[in-house]
Amino acid sequence: MIRKANINDAKRIVYINITSWKETYKNIFPNEYLDGLDFNDEKIIKRCIENIDKYIVCELDGSVIGFAKYGINKKGYDDSYAEIYALYIDNAYKRKGVGTKIVNYVFDVLKNKYKHVIISTLKENSANDFYKKIGGKIIDESKFVIKDKIYLENVYVYDL
Repeated sequence: MIRKANINDAKRIVYINITSWKETYKNIFPNEYLDGLDFNDEKIIKRCIENIDKYIVCELDGSVIGFAKYGINKKGYDDSYAEIYALYIDNAYKRKGVGTKIVNYVFDVLKNKYKHVIISTLKENSANDFYKKIGGKIIDESKFVIKDKIYLENVYVYDL
């Protein structure tokens, strides 16, 4: 079941987010940066709770197995563009259609207010294949900075 997130989901959202980062970005981001990410960090959980209205979750048997965070784009496009800021699935449920279901749910939520949705991902991220498979077209490149190092992202667009 896919639904709007609530504050009780925050710890699980943070857990999935950080464990996914540690796996996905290993050998891409500095190890000391990834090692410093802690899913029990109260500041990170609090920030998630403060923005919980921007999240949807996918729940299976009472447990959150994936999530997306979305809203108006932060990349400087006009107001007809929304953005999915984050999309992460628990490793045990990857490649089972969960990501596609979450994205389609978000698109359905956004289609009455926006004409387009963008999603950015690091060029080295294996998720690029997924974003292309679900119909994304690369329209731009953006920069992502961690520890003063610049990483390049592909920006995909989806027309609603």
